[in-house]
Amino acid sequence: MKPHQLDLQRTIMMDALYAKSGRTCGTYTGLWQEFCSEIGPNFRDADYDQLHADVCQAIDDTGSVMTAKQAHQAIAVCRRHLLGKWACPCTKPTWHC
Repeated sequence: MKPHQLDLQRTIMMDALYAKSGRTCGTYTGLWQEFCSEIGPNFRDADYDQLHADVCQAIDDTGSVMTAKQAHQAIAVCRRHLLGKWACPCTKPTWHC
């Protein structure tokens, strides 16, 4: 991604965070830190079975007999993107290989 595209993506993200934060003061001070302090525990404490069920439900509209496997793969891809270097390279429904 080019630097200007990354800057635009970051601006869009911060604007979305501001909108979801409920703030009305017009300042973004501490907003990123607030988001980061919540996303780690949310991700760590996620109910994998519920996440898997929700992804299966989303995929199920395709009528595929492979829904459960596709859901595991989708979650694994999300983990790799969200966790970066911290991500487990496998597709097992656990937080470690």
